[in-house]
Amino acid sequence: MKFLKNALRVLLPLILLGLGVGGFLALGGPKPPPRKLAEPPRAVPVRTVGVERESGRIEIESDGVVVPLREVTLAAEVSGRVLRKSDSCNEGQFVRKGDVLFEIDPRDYELDVARLERELAQAAVAIEEADAEIDQNATSIDLSRRQVELAHREASRIEGLKAGKIVTESEHDRALREELTATNALTMLEGQKRVLAKRRNRLLEAHALASSLLERAKLDLSRTRVVAPGDGVVVEDKVEQDSFVSKGAALVTIEDTSAAEVRTSLRMDEVARVWSGRRAAEGGNGQGHDVPEVPAKVVFSIGEKRYEWDGMLSRQEGRGLDEKTRTLPCRVRVAEPGRVRALDRYGAELQELPADAPRSLLRGMFVEVLLQVDVPEPLVSVPQDALRPSGELFLMRDGKLSIVHPRQFHAAAGRILFGERDSGLTPDDRVVVGQMSNPRDGMDITEAAP
Repeated sequence: MKFLKNALRVLLPLILLGLGVGGFLALGGPKPPPRKLAEPPRAVPVRTVGVERESGRIEIESDGVVVPLREVTLAAEVSGRVLRKSDSCNEGQFVRKGDVLFEIDPRDYELDVARLERELAQAAVAIEEADAEIDQNATSIDLSRRQVELAHREASRIEGLKAGKIVTESEHDRALREELTATNALTMLEGQKRVLAKRRNRLLEAHALASSLLERAKLDLSRTRVVAPGDGVVVEDKVEQDSFVSKGAALVTIEDTSAAEVRTSLRMDEVARVWSGRRAAEGGNGQGHDVPEVPAKVVFSIGEKRYEWDGMLSRQEGRGLDEKTRTLPCRVRVAEPGRVRALDRYGAELQELPADAPRSLLRGMFVEVLLQVDVPEPLVSVPQDALRPSGELFLMRDGKLSIVHPRQFHAAAGRILFGERDSGLTPDDRVVVGQMSNPRDGMDITEAAP
């Protein structure tokens, strides 16, 4: 009896499972759902813009800071007491070329000039005396030569009379002695002539020396007035009135404002753009280390207001690349720092300069530098938002999506520039802007309705 209960406990679940499976098979399985036919793929509507051809000139943007063209430190060229100091010779004051800044006590130098003028006059009088002696010597030599001729003829005549024993030996000797005396006198006068010539040369040298010393004294006298070498702003004055200054002592430092420079740095790819434009213009004959002069614009912003100056990339600064930033330091020269233009928010020039506009470039201004570089190859551009994060461009060609990955040439003013030959882009292409879901090369696309 116990065995029968255990068998029923094991077999009863199996019997119930078999009955369930049999009933399911008797009723039949679930019917398959009706099959739907797939619709043919439709063209995806997209928004496109045209590829534009550029003019062949690009703008290279960089930041810079305004630095002075030069700083001139004026020093005392003579020693003495500062007799007068100009009121404009103070820090921050503007001075013009030729303005007298300092006047050193000139009395000592005036006395030197007067003394040397007298010495020069004495030297001139001594030369006149020597000339008079030379003239007198020339007259004496002429008379002495005539006397020698007369004595010679007298001696010759007496010698002939001596042969006829008409005159005595003593008379003949006397005639010879007179000839020798006349010849000796002529020799002494000719020697005196040479001495006078050398004496005159010495007096001429003394006159030239006195003249040089007088010029030096006049130069020292003129140096007692320290004048401004050019227009500029006084950045440091070091001497006050009534102070004693020695020769070489620094007096004042002036910043030249006739022109200004902007110190900026360019990346090597930007430098390559500048070099390529220079080689196209010069036919490849430029120097190896110089930077070509290209036009530039210097822009300074105050809030939403922008002000612009014309400049020129003039030279590189230093010996090469900066080791920290790996950029090339350059200088942009602004020839007219006082010629400023005001721009509106769209970059158009205003007819009138606002009252609060800066009147000149000032030292230390942080500015934006825009270099105008010519490019020898043709360029095309697309809006910046058309470039995908991966660097790809989606083009619509013959109703199909074409995915390309061109190499960028330059980016500026919200547009990406490409070389027309290298990128394969043409002005007839349309570039897709906006997002796309699951883009595939060759998929059908169409222009979306505006």
